[in-house]
Amino acid sequence: MIELHGWMTANSRKLYYLLEDTDLAYRIHPVNIGQDEQFKPEFLEISPNNKTPALVDLDGPGGEAHEVFEIGAMLIYLAEKAGRFLPGDARLRSVTLQWLMWQTGGVSPMFGQAGHFRGLDDQA
Repeated sequence: MIELHGWMTANSRKLYYLLEDTDLAYRIHPVNIGQDEQFKPEFLEISPNNKTPALVDLDGPGGEAHEVFEIGAMLIYLAEKAGRFLPGDARLRSVTLQWLMWQTGGVSPMFGQAGHFRGLDDQA
């Protein structure tokens, strides 16, 4: 079971969509960033950088709970766990990861800043 801790931000939505496209069981735990819930100690145990989203895989490696934070790491982790969306071929995998890194480090922060400054992240 995947426990997804997030709010209705662009990065959280990426995980909601990915989880819907897999057969992985998951539950959503809202973290209201408009009320600073990302600074609560229990959330910081999952995401030490206090950023949403973050996830806990209750059936992680070795059958133990495993916490994952940062959107790129979560997308890769879930794709590998589901056995989908990441090609096995080294060249195709490299191309896929290049586009993922471009999205997470290039265009996505610009959308996040636009949402923040327009006040969209506080609405949900």
